[in-house]
Amino acid sequence: MPARTSSTQMPVKGLERFKLNTYRPPGFLGFWDSTVAELAAIAPEIDIVTVQAPDDGLQLQRLVYTSFGGVRIHGYLLRPVSGRSRPLVVHAHGYEDRYELQIEWARLGLNVLGFDARGAGRSAAAVSVSEFGYLLTGIESPATSILRGAVADFLQSVQVAMELLEGDFGTLAFYGFSFGGALALMAAAMSRDADFVVLGQPTFGWTEERRRLGLGGSALQLRQYVEKFRWRHDEAMETLRYFDTLNFAPLIRAPALVGIGLDDDVVPSRTVLALVNHMRCPLEVRLLPVSHSDDPLETRWQAFHDEWLGYLSSRLPADFGDEARQVRTLLGHSSPG
Repeated sequence: MPARTSSTQMPVKGLERFKLNTYRPPGFLGFWDSTVAELAAIAPEIDIVTVQAPDDGLQLQRLVYTSFGGVRIHGYLLRPVSGRSRPLVVHAHGYEDRYELQIEWARLGLNVLGFDARGAGRSAAAVSVSEFGYLLTGIESPATSILRGAVADFLQSVQVAMELLEGDFGTLAFYGFSFGGALALMAAAMSRDADFVVLGQPTFGWTEERRRLGLGGSALQLRQYVEKFRWRHDEAMETLRYFDTLNFAPLIRAPALVGIGLDDDVVPSRTVLALVNHMRCPLEVRLLPVSHSDDPLETRWQAFHDEWLGYLSSRLPADFGDEARQVRTLLGHSSPG
């Protein structure tokens, strides 16, 4: 787990008004230390279910492996078959969704491991999900929350990729969008393995504000739950403090690129803007018009993907994170140079 630091984080220039005070539970660090230690004792026991060649020069392995609590997780490893060392990307999926094969990434020369977190997609049978929604599964305490296991699933997936590649890879990137972004962020905070962290509209930050503003997804499920079971409000909110990405953000050490859709009814942009203002690592932010929508402007996200994939194909600029380039817009009028 990364070393703790007490240095004061400064708001991202131009986004200062979204800096807010946070409350990290006293037992937060101990809880996650014990979780990571327990996971480290679990052998992944990898089964390679199938091996395919989806494209010339690529190998696809469908996997099942053991994660936290003995849960079996389904994933895949897609890699170029050429002998030279290549970057590695580990990713998950959206909320209550499943992974998609990222063949285009592999065609760019990247190793890619994707997985379905417990209770989702191909790993759905591993855990019984609450009728009130994925987020509310095990909400009674941090120890029973499904999110604890889902973060562990990301960390274990990293170890599986390392084992299958026999350590022969270059830059290791943790990537995720929305729910997957939250898992990547929390995993990066708990790990020293990430060299680069890429987050698109990561959720689970500023829980109170998400519950107030979010019109869909986990935010809506949470609001409906606490309205129906008012006596469980304090218990639920206290549990979710252990998974509020605001509390993980200062622990990330690797350089991070964060995309933020300004118009979003599912993961309100102000919750992501608040999150980046708590990150202390070398950081760059890309502002986009929309996310989680059917708006044609969603296509602007391709410029974000082209940027981070380009960095993996070459390298991060020497001035990455410098103030002059820290915040840039991808609103259809300009793009990163």
